[in-house]
Amino acid sequence: MRFYIHTLGCKVNQYETQSIREQLVSAGFIECLSKEVADLYVVNTCTVTEKADRQSRHMIGLFHKTNPNAKIVVTGCYAESDSSDISFLPGVRHVVKNIDKSRIVDILRNKTPRPIGEQDAQRNSGITGFKGHTKAFVKIQDGCENKCAYCKVPLVRGASVSRPIEEIVREVRTLTGNGFKEIILTGICLGAWGKDMAISGGESSSDFGLVDVLKAINSIDGDFRIRLSSIEPIYVTDELLCFIAENSRMCRHLHIPLQSGDDDVLKRMNRPYASARYKTIVDDCRKKIKDIAITTDIMVGFPGESEENFKNTVRFVKDFLPARTHIFTFSKRAGTPAFEMKPEIDADTMKRRYYELNTAALGSSCLYRSDFIGKKLEILVESKRDRPSGMLVGYSGNYIRTLFEGDDSLMKSIVPVKIYDVNLIRTLGVYEES
Repeated sequence: MRFYIHTLGCKVNQYETQSIREQLVSAGFIECLSKEVADLYVVNTCTVTEKADRQSRHMIGLFHKTNPNAKIVVTGCYAESDSSDISFLPGVRHVVKNIDKSRIVDILRNKTPRPIGEQDAQRNSGITGFKGHTKAFVKIQDGCENKCAYCKVPLVRGASVSRPIEEIVREVRTLTGNGFKEIILTGICLGAWGKDMAISGGESSSDFGLVDVLKAINSIDGDFRIRLSSIEPIYVTDELLCFIAENSRMCRHLHIPLQSGDDDVLKRMNRPYASARYKTIVDDCRKKIKDIAITTDIMVGFPGESEENFKNTVRFVKDFLPARTHIFTFSKRAGTPAFEMKPEIDADTMKRRYYELNTAALGSSCLYRSDFIGKKLEILVESKRDRPSGMLVGYSGNYIRTLFEGDDSLMKSIVPVKIYDVNLIRTLGVYEES
């Protein structure tokens, strides 16, 4: 049977898609490059926004229209929260919960579930590659116990669960052995790794955390670098910053979600910090780690966000100057405290605020990148060229996307590139052979 997978959402979902892909291929299914010839579609969904729900439904409908006789399997977080509605959509044969993603082959073959021990063994066997990516994501944690007022993720992912170090190390060793030069550690709440674990005697250990994973991975032989995906401010510790500063394998980049630069909005969001605390964390990062890139997420249009609240966020961005900012508009999510919050911000106002904040964010990014003109960066070259320019493209350790001329033989390698020009959108460099 030929299958085609479509993934929406976060890096964890992308990791889980790769796991599903390897399960299916191992069981004799054949992945096809074109959706037109598939007999089986797998849609790995997201539900973080209403738009994500809508995109998930759209893909299900598109696949059914493409091949009305094909089986459609829907999994992921939207399937977790709206399984009843999804099951009635045309073409949907199975709706699979997140916890059962490791059982998709059995579900397709209508087999009796294996004993829990065997399920765990399959789930924890890890991935060996990452199709379509130059970098490999490694999921080390799932679930979230934070109570952000706008977020539906804890409702569909559950409590925090940490993956054992030995499994993580085994998977990283396999991936780096297969040629991946960058490993990105990811989780639903990455910094919470280890908080659910116990030391001998059954006592929990607040000192057992993310740095323990980094130390274990750093001991693996090979030519590769390590990057962290999004990490909440409360988990940016002195121990973590010192480890990054002292180890050359660690990418000088932290993505630390802000969400708002206004304290009143942060309080209504139930974020566990004020803007001044966030700024202190950023300052500490920059003090301890030379040239570090701080990237962030910011939401506009949270219920009750006044014009002055929004202006405070813009001023905050201009003050702390993130290297890159992901901006998104508030989306009502049923089951969250913010769903009932008033007053709501109208769509036109949210759109205007989005573009105004984006202007400040682009300026901030340009200022950060401009500091590297004339300097040499180590760039991991992507396996595809930049489409508009036709140039090679890749990312530095501090997450500067760089375009430069070169031969295809440089793809998937880390190469030295000297930066010579920066504008609001692009960073240009020249390859300097060693």
